[in-house]
Amino acid sequence: MNFGSGGNTDSKAWKDIWGSGQGIGGIKDSPSVAELVGRIKSEYEEAFKKFKVRIES
Repeated sequence: MNFGSGGNTDSKAWKDIWGSGQGIGGIKDSPSVAELVGRIKSEYEEAFKKFKVRIES
């Protein structure tokens, strides 16, 4: 890859070659923002309740 900078034109995997799509198979759902915020809020409230019980006992 040569972007006109001169010098060594060999590609460097850590700098010049970009990958994409390798993690796409790991995506199981694609929620809307509202669904995602609701999910995060519910998880937070559940964790908070569990933490509060531990503190009070």
